Amino acid sequence: MKTKTPTIRKFCDIAWQRCVVNPAWFMLVAIFTTGSLLVCGCCATNAKSVNASQSSTAFQSDNTSAVRMFHVETHADRLLKEMGDYLKSADSFTFHAESSYDAIDRNGQKIRYGGTTDVALRRPDRLRSAFNGDERQTQTFYDGKTVTIYNPAVNMYAITDVPPDIDNAIDTIFDKYGVSVPLVDLVYADPYNILIANVIEGRWVGLHSIAGVPCNHLAFIQESIDWQIWIEEGPRPVPRQVLITYKDEPGWPQYLARLKSWDFQPQFSNDYFQFQPPAGSDEMEFLVTSEMEVNNED
Repeated sequence: MKTKTPTIRKFCDIAWQRCVVNPAWFMLVAIFTTGSLLVCGCCATNAKSVNASQSSTAFQSDNTSAVRMFHVETHADRLLKEMGDYLKSADSFTFHAESSYDAIDRNGQKIRYGGTTDVALRRPDRLRSAFNGDERQTQTFYDGKTVTIYNPAVNMYAITDVPPDIDNAIDTIFDKYGVSVPLVDLVYADPYNILIANVIEGRWVGLHSIAGVPCNHLAFIQESIDWQIWIEEGPRPVPRQVLITYKDEPGWPQYLARLKSWDFQPQFSNDYFQFQPPAGSDEMEFLVTSEMEVNNED
């Protein structure tokens, strides 16, 4: 997975985000710096294959002076790339996800929360998602010019200008505001490169069933997380399930998402990706990351 820091950006739905509303500003805050699953990110390690003919694929990290060799089984690497290429080739798609995640309460106990996510994409510059969970509800709209985050629970929204393509729009709102789009790694132009970045080890676990669908079960290790992905076996290699374990967090909390209802021929209206403020809604300002850090210090 791609990462901006030694840890990883969240496979974002997410589990670790909260919708924070203040009279002066409104935004989603990623509680942990470990970002997406699978990982979204911007300045990720450029991992590159140096020998795909061996029993494992070797990756070399370019952002350190010392050469570090990582190993991913060739079969696992091929299956992950096939999935990435399949999503990459799609001009548009939608899917539904059911997720659950651990939160650590003040007593150190793991509390399991859940939610559902619906994602719609049309390349190169349209994206919409909606998360409805136990702790929050959030809707995201990207129309090629702006990103709008809307919280229906309080009828508030924030809007900001972004670049005219999905990848750079996603990176901009994360870098500037700390906001991550649900399941973001799957909507990048090249999902494989996002997911494989910073992987230390990877292997094929077996052919296992998810909701009655045979899937190739893959397991990967990174410095701060372990993650697993189940990819549908056959001519349509879509991800069916993702499990992430956050090793740097107390209690090793986990995030689980089961993906279904994939549609690669969706029909969208012209205004589907445009946000229309509901009656009585209030517009608030995004809080930039630097301001968040100052407020936290105070």
